[in-house]
Amino acid sequence: MEGFRADSRNVQSHKAILRIGAQQEGILRKYGIMQDGYIRDANIYSMIDSEWDAAKGRFERELLR
Repeated sequence: MEGFRADSRNVQSHKAILRIGAQQEGILRKYGIMQDGYIRDANIYSMIDSEWDAAKGRFERELLR
């Protein structure tokens, strides 16, 4: 699967992925089972090629902070 995914409980990853310019496409419910038995959902994000240049600039600026 291409794009980005993050555990639905991981708020920091969710914010970071949105900050670089990806769009949330949806949630895959019951996507996986963690070692402790927790059944997790995954948030799915995408970015199309025409959005990449702007996202790359935002990402580089964030790294320079």
